[in-house]
Amino acid sequence: MLSADVEKLWELQTVLSQLADREKAMSVKPEAFAAVDREYQASNEEMERLNQSLETLGKERRKVEGELSDQQELLKKYQGQLMQVKNQQQYAAAWKEIDAARKHVKELEESALKSMTEIDGVQSQLDERKSQFDDLKSRHDAAHAEWQSSLGDLRAEAEALRKKADQLEAALPEQARREFQRIFKQRGGVAVSKVFNDSCTTCRTRVRPALAQRLRRGEVVICEGCHRILYLEKQSS
Repeated sequence: MLSADVEKLWELQTVLSQLADREKAMSVKPEAFAAVDREYQASNEEMERLNQSLETLGKERRKVEGELSDQQELLKKYQGQLMQVKNQQQYAAAWKEIDAARKHVKELEESALKSMTEIDGVQSQLDERKSQFDDLKSRHDAAHAEWQSSLGDLRAEAEALRKKADQLEAALPEQARREFQRIFKQRGGVAVSKVFNDSCTTCRTRVRPALAQRLRRGEVVICEGCHRILYLEKQSS
């Protein structure tokens, strides 16, 4: 890699850093929108929780109703068998089965009633949430639209920076481009670091005098601390 390539890489790094700043600024929600967005997300999550509760309660209710239907049929069977007993011992045994079946039916009926009450309560909460949701969504959409509208200048700047970065990268020698991309990906989006007061401005590692001398001669030097390409700004004559 030639020293002239480092100049181009520094320019590319500068543009990409500016682009990252614009993209970060576009991703930060203003508090006016963030507040209504938190409320909107919380409402969505609550409705999802209530819907899941309804689904779970519905399954439990259907299970209880199925068991109740089976027990009611069994009770009818036992009551029919009561008419066919031939002695006191069989009569007592039949009544014991009938009594147990009746108790089970009663328990299942109470469980089904409790399940219906719980379902009605959850449905009431969900209906209340839904009745408020349209207004909340309107406020959320309006705040979001206002935020997006305010990003027009940032979007234009970001687009211009993307185009400039593409042009700069396309003009680089293949080897320099590959090396830049490798370090850029490995080092959190910073492949070239400026030297100031004989130190790397990214990791603060002191540049040894021998390396500083090489930099001043225009040689390509890698930071011993963070392994980024070092850039020393040329002094104006």
